[in-house]
Amino acid sequence: MNRKPGRRSSRPDSPSAGAPANGAPEENSDYVLSEQIGYLLRRAYQRHTAIFQAAIPDDKLTSVQFAVLTTVRDHPNSPLVLVAQRTAIDHATLRDIVLRLKRRGLLHVVADHQDRRQRLLSLSPEGTRLVESVIPDARRITELTLANLSACERLAAIEVLRKLSRD
Repeated sequence: MNRKPGRRSSRPDSPSAGAPANGAPEENSDYVLSEQIGYLLRRAYQRHTAIFQAAIPDDKLTSVQFAVLTTVRDHPNSPLVLVAQRTAIDHATLRDIVLRLKRRGLLHVVADHQDRRQRLLSLSPEGTRLVESVIPDARRITELTLANLSACERLAAIEVLRKLSRD
């Protein structure tokens, strides 16, 4: 028989005769996207982001921008590379975020005196005020995100996510 590789025979006695009409192999018929970890993590993140956007009074501030601002607050005069590591944001995306925050007057970006290629980040006074004013809302956002969980489930969820996020 002269068939192309990967093609299934439509003969009743062929191994693919019981396969679904869409051509998916039978062994994959129990794969349900909505039960997969990647899907569930995305949905949880989308929910968290929606809660963040609804709860934060500054409609221009995203959860990722807030993560950058709080990291810079906690580690003033940090190089961009270090902020990227601490926020788990890739360097190219972080540069765009930093540019937006700088344009808003929330961040200062200066060249490192020892390594002119490095950029050091620090909060402006306005950036400091914004972060401090949003922290109570951020705590409430965490509570709202975890609201469907019992106290025990909250602890377990945080621990599981910590373990999953380790390299």
